[in-house]
Amino acid sequence: MHLKQLTYLRLVVEHGGFAAAARAAGVSQPAITLAMQALEREWGVPLFEKAGRQKLPTRVAVQAAQRAADLQSTLDGLARGPSQATGWTPAPGVKRLRTGMAHAAALLYGPTIEQAWHAHQGDGLLQIMWGSGPELLAALQAHELDLVIAPRPRRYRPSGIRRHTLHTSTPTVHARVGHPLAAATSLDAIRDAGWVVAGRAGTAGNVVEEAHRVRGLPDPRILVQCGDYPTMLNLVARSDLLCVVPHPALLPAQDPPTVQALHIREGLPQYDVCLFWRTPRRGQDDAAVAAVVRALKALAADGDSAAGTAAPGSRPA
Repeated sequence: MHLKQLTYLRLVVEHGGFAAAARAAGVSQPAITLAMQALEREWGVPLFEKAGRQKLPTRVAVQAAQRAADLQSTLDGLARGPSQATGWTPAPGVKRLRTGMAHAAALLYGPTIEQAWHAHQGDGLLQIMWGSGPELLAALQAHELDLVIAPRPRRYRPSGIRRHTLHTSTPTVHARVGHPLAAATSLDAIRDAGWVVAGRAGTAGNVVEEAHRVRGLPDPRILVQCGDYPTMLNLVARSDLLCVVPHPALLPAQDPPTVQALHIREGLPQYDVCLFWRTPRRGQDDAAVAAVVRALKALAADGDSAAGTAAPGSRPA
């Protein structure tokens, strides 16, 4: 899947047809048709359905087009420069490390990055930028970011980009303590529940969508969408909404606890959270960046060691 194909899909939906999209993109209509066919093969779902002589976009196509518009908007913002994206312009000559992470990754790895970076660049500026995995990786490929921590996309093999797995996410469903569905053991038993998610569709906070789709269940009732996990968990603790927590370190340290895990036997889709960085150019001074990479690798190795010595029956994070 390429950004160009998503752009063409967005234009087809916005302009109401293949021919109009081709005119807007400045390409031939067969180019649009081939791009849509490629997306349908990649996703395994129809994007258009016949209605007389017309081809109307399916619900999946409309949702994908909306997300493509969001992606383009974010990339346009990154293209204007990190200082505008973060609202801060470093002083002349100040070294900076531009990192892209989702909120969960920042909570887990932000302190390690800060310590390693400032051990080598005492007055250097660490810039943390938010976004979905595809958005951040596109910015890394375009040299607009230096490091990215994000879920590994399927078949992602760009040239000049290195990758190291930091941890495998094992998402779990959580509810408030005493929730009526606290004893549920299957997705079918909670199919009618309301959900609060952190982040946009297609991100780690929304793997419940994929779990429902894989098992042929109706789309989950997502009633609240927020930008971070503390807000999400605060809502869950005070309502009958359910949520997905991708890493136990994100849970609040409260005694007694206010939320609890549901032991759903099907489980939710797991994914590798990886560190991505560019191969340094010839003559490039990357000692500080290399130090951050080493620190993150060491942190990941420590986590693996702890998981390997965990008590029997426990699940590594």
